[in-house]
Amino acid sequence: MEKVILLDIEGTIAPISFVKEVLFPYSKERIDSFLKENKDDPQVAQIINQVKEIANVETLEEVAETLKRWIDEDRKITPLKDLQGLIWKEGFETGQLKAPLYPDAYNKMKQWKEKGYPMYIYSSGSVEAQKLFFSHTEKGNILHWFKGFFDTKIGNKKETSSYLKIAQQIGEKPEKFVFFSDNEDEITASAKAGMEVYRVAREGETEFIPDFPYPQIRTFNEVEL
Repeated sequence: MEKVILLDIEGTIAPISFVKEVLFPYSKERIDSFLKENKDDPQVAQIINQVKEIANVETLEEVAETLKRWIDEDRKITPLKDLQGLIWKEGFETGQLKAPLYPDAYNKMKQWKEKGYPMYIYSSGSVEAQKLFFSHTEKGNILHWFKGFFDTKIGNKKETSSYLKIAQQIGEKPEKFVFFSDNEDEITASAKAGMEVYRVAREGETEFIPDFPYPQIRTFNEVEL
């Protein structure tokens, strides 16, 4: 039976640290100049107005300071997320940002691609952000390796119904899927949907869970499908 591969990103095929240690500082550093350079762009102007309304501030400098404070506080506020997306897009497209991949994950995905296994991504990051990530990796543009992308619009990653919806949307039975994630709740939810699962517990990053009822691996080198 041909397998369908479903992959999480952070902590599974790419380091979790990339977001907090690279992307967040990059966006914070670029906020002042990006707002000044793009304040007349309709999308940026809308973000500026939203920040003014939410934070009750008036000047562009106050907007910039508010956004930087929100980054420090790790606030999940729409105008911040929208602006970060625009800044990261510019960073990737100018070559200042490149998405890292674990070598073992990259090599295994390359093998699966060559064998013709269909591969899909399911991440909490937006589909747009996922496409940006895979278009600008340290190994080049590998966007074409994947047949589709899913984010939390299809449902919460910790709920079984989300995995059933993904299988339905792709048009394959859940039993054909192999899902990889570092998150135990996501592994449990997908397994309950009928998928084959592997929890990725990388050395020095994620601990093995004693008596966990599903397979746990340190690297993708341990997997043969």
